[in-house]
Amino acid sequence: MLLLARGTSVLHQSKACGFVFQRIATVIERIAGGSAVVRHDESKLCHGYICSTSSNLSAKRYNTHDAFAQVDLPKQGSCYFWRQREGLSAHAPAGEQLGAVVNTGESLVIEPTEEEKWLASQLKKVGNRKNGHGQWQKVYAEYSGLNPLVLTAAMQAALRQGDYEEGFHIYQKVRHMTLPTYAVSIKLLGKLGKLDEVERLWRQLVELDLVNRFVAGSRIDAAADSGDIQAAARVLQYMKEKGIETIDVHFNSAINACANSQDANRADIAQGFFDEMLRTGLKPTIVTYATLLRAFRQMPKERLLNLLMDMKKHNVKANAVFAESFLFIFLQKPRGKTCWREQSEIAVQIRKLPMADLRAAKEFVDEVKRSNVKLNMSSERIDVVLQLLIDEARSILGQRH
Repeated sequence: MLLLARGTSVLHQSKACGFVFQRIATVIERIAGGSAVVRHDESKLCHGYICSTSSNLSAKRYNTHDAFAQVDLPKQGSCYFWRQREGLSAHAPAGEQLGAVVNTGESLVIEPTEEEKWLASQLKKVGNRKNGHGQWQKVYAEYSGLNPLVLTAAMQAALRQGDYEEGFHIYQKVRHMTLPTYAVSIKLLGKLGKLDEVERLWRQLVELDLVNRFVAGSRIDAAADSGDIQAAARVLQYMKEKGIETIDVHFNSAINACANSQDANRADIAQGFFDEMLRTGLKPTIVTYATLLRAFRQMPKERLLNLLMDMKKHNVKANAVFAESFLFIFLQKPRGKTCWREQSEIAVQIRKLPMADLRAAKEFVDEVKRSNVKLNMSSERIDVVLQLLIDEARSILGQRH
């Protein structure tokens, strides 16, 4: 494989350029199993093309935003071209570099074979299954190629199935390739708690002006996983300044950062995110309200009831999951217990609450049932106990009269 450049300067004339292009050569050699001769132009960091005869990619011209000029991909060859930027600064220690970021001005497509397309579709299918844990690995096990379509599908499967470490290993393979992998990469790093790497990768993408709504969404997701409200707010502000489209998912994730935070002001900040969401013209969903509810978990009961009123205002109906979450929070289920398994256990806990709270909870449950939502078992048990306690209170009141 040969990278030809217009110009006569040899790579080693510049240490910085030499390091970058030597890394390009290394990647090329690893993929092609051959050698790479790399030259560069002093005025333009790279102006040329990489050729291989392993498959048939049609020619395409890619315009770059910064130091790279343009790359003409010839019709006679399959072409793999990676824009490599190690740490984005010549003085960055190698151990701290997260890898290359592609900056082509438009998406660089590395054409997959039909087998790779099929493999990617299978990984997506298995990764989306509820019981897909362990299955996607079998599908991926025999693949030894480096096509981003397959590797990204494998990373997404790992992310969905909670196999974050395995997804991270794939990330280490794919991080030198194309931009579409970075949204998934940030999510994986966030799940693994590698927050310094998340922030470093984010800063690289910001510096190269490669942030789109998918990458931004992944960065907010990572902030949500760690309860980092400030990071979520910074990303939303960046999107606003850059004119990047925001959707409900971005605000839901920012509110989720509040729900996962221990910040004393998390409820008010979550409300601020919600209000900003409405100002942008977006409509809240049941996911929005379920996340907001978690951020409000230690708020006064009146605020929780106001949340239900707001749901009606925006014509959002509760589902079974929201109903259970609301009952747990409103009736103050002790934390650490996954559910109330016995009616007697529930009765002991909620009998301590004011009767007004029990009636409000019962009214909520009845309204949910009238909307033809099937309650889960926890909510059904709570419903029975609420009715028993309300009937008991009426009986006692009747006896007094």
